[in-house]
Amino acid sequence: GMRKMRESGPFIHLFKTSLGYYVYDVNTGQVLKIDKGVYDYLKNAGREVDELSLEKVNLLKKEGFLKSNRVKITEHPYTLLLPDALQTRVCNLILQVTQNCNLRCEYCIYSGNYDTRKHSNNRMSFEIAKKSIDFLIEHSKKRHKIYIGFYGGEPLLEFSLIKKCIEYIEKVAVGKEIGYVMTTNATLFTDEIIDYIVKHKFKLTISVDGPREIHNRSRIFANREEGSYDIMIKNVEKIHLKYPKYYQECVKFNTVVLTDDGFSCLENYFRGDELFADAYFSSSTVSTAYSKKDKKVNYEIGDKFIQEQQYELFKLFLGKLEKLDLKYTSVLLNGYFSYLKRLETSRGQNGRMALPEKWHRGGPCIPGVTRMFVTTEGKILPCERVCEIADISHIGDVEKGIDINKAQNILNIEKFTEDKCHECWAYSECTTCLQCCDSNADTIRPNILKRCKQVKNTLEDALKDNAVLSELGYDFESDSMIGNPERILDEELYDV
Repeated sequence: GMRKMRESGPFIHLFKTSLGYYVYDVNTGQVLKIDKGVYDYLKNAGREVDELSLEKVNLLKKEGFLKSNRVKITEHPYTLLLPDALQTRVCNLILQVTQNCNLRCEYCIYSGNYDTRKHSNNRMSFEIAKKSIDFLIEHSKKRHKIYIGFYGGEPLLEFSLIKKCIEYIEKVAVGKEIGYVMTTNATLFTDEIIDYIVKHKFKLTISVDGPREIHNRSRIFANREEGSYDIMIKNVEKIHLKYPKYYQECVKFNTVVLTDDGFSCLENYFRGDELFADAYFSSSTVSTAYSKKDKKVNYEIGDKFIQEQQYELFKLFLGKLEKLDLKYTSVLLNGYFSYLKRLETSRGQNGRMALPEKWHRGGPCIPGVTRMFVTTEGKILPCERVCEIADISHIGDVEKGIDINKAQNILNIEKFTEDKCHECWAYSECTTCLQCCDSNADTIRPNILKRCKQVKNTLEDALKDNAVLSELGYDFESDSMIGNPERILDEELYDV
């Protein structure tokens, strides 16, 4: 009986902020501001009848909200389009030109502390690179722009192979626009390499973890106990000085935030340095409290770190609300802000009034189409972040092409957990994909379910942040303040 009861109830998630009460309506993906009476009524599933609130709830239902529809059958809407897309719309090839690296970073997933491959001397032959490029050209007929990325290890260990690939692709990609992409530790740049990369307008992601003492603690050379900061920063400065326009348009940074240091020291460093002050950062968070002995990584993040990060987020919001000069706000949080913006602008666009019977939760990208990652030995994986040694990750190879069934399986990854997914309020905005799975097929379900709590917490925090910002007059579409917000901030309070 209980299950029936739950299914007939509206499919919603309630939350409140300091400024009010809200309901996230799962079927339409909309967030509605409600009053406390309606909030309490919905929270108690209508057990305590309050006539006025009941009237308001019925009005919302009449407008098409508060439906109880759940998805019944797991099928990604792209499933049937996939065979054709893999024939004609592949557009983003990433070549693992080497598994070797000149650094041995403490937290790197290839440094031997995790269940993945380790750094090795495997490198890609030009023959495999050439076959991968041929595959890309052959299967991108409906794409005007194609991308080719070089990935490692450290890709610049194979600079001559990269040059050969580019020479080849420029010969065969007739009439196509080509974008080049690379992630690097920036220690191997020479003047020749810098000129070459700028000439080909590479989109560069450079790894930098913070000031010298922090960067050098993890990012050390493989062959000598020495940090890589000085050489990295010298090279970044060189690009910045010689090619300022390129630097501004094409260089971004990735930071692995080691939480033991707190957040502020990193933030102050990046904000205070002209190399980084206007740059775009993506960041991931790792706690270094793990031991090589039992290979257990401890992701407990300290209170100091969280408080400092929250304070920086508060300041960033003040900046967006035009209460604080943006130059005092966080560069490390611009990735989170982009997520907020994406969430806010995409939610309203689905135009959906109810979840379809057949659908798929958010999370997976389109394997082989969104990205196609080729390992040094020519295996095709859906991206560079999935476990390389897991059978489920291998969707083909450059000789035989992509196995449609394997790609469709990954696309429909919800099948492993559909009983839980169909009842989950974060269904549409879930971000879990194959990336969280390891090499053991039996652990796919537990590994996915392990992330549920984190996904829901992140989404709820984001919905709250967006609700407060919108309430105070910030408009995500135009990225600016709009006329009279419902509440005006008390000026005195916020003179930071």
